[in-house]
Amino acid sequence: METGSPLLFHRTLREELSAGRATYIHHKVMGITDDLERLYATEEWLVERHWADTRRLNMIPGGKSGLKYLRENGMLAERVTPLPDERDRLVETWLRDHPRKGLPTPWVTEKWKDDEWAIAQICGRDDRLSVEQVRAIRELSKAYSAEAIAERIGARTKEQVQRVIDGETYTRVV
Repeated sequence: METGSPLLFHRTLREELSAGRATYIHHKVMGITDDLERLYATEEWLVERHWADTRRLNMIPGGKSGLKYLRENGMLAERVTPLPDERDRLVETWLRDHPRKGLPTPWVTEKWKDDEWAIAQICGRDDRLSVEQVRAIRELSKAYSAEAIAERIGARTKEQVQRVIDGETYTRVV
């Protein structure tokens, strides 16, 4: 924690200590086991049940769900199973190597798999093209230039339209 670890727990503890807000630190051992499967199952259960708690400082799901998350996000090779104490080092290394990227948020990663949700996010802001505009661009591109389409559908720029035509943006909108 004192070496500048980017893990949420370490960052939060540093901030609270430096602001003088941490006057008492309590740590509770929830259980002891020498059964790795039981440990993973219990950790997964605990973290999952408290995921919505804003005081939670877990950055990834617990137990085997955490291992799955690490694999899906390229932080852990498929056949590698780290010991529980090694996972924090894996996440810390990832964050240090990708400081601007950060960790993919598990619930967001899961939501992006849902096309309807993803399209709502992609097209939902005021400065973005609507689903109808994207569809119109694709249809109109058969007969009109990007500049003409931009004017016709009310796009911000012809470049915005051209990126849709070139398949660079809005690819999930069908």
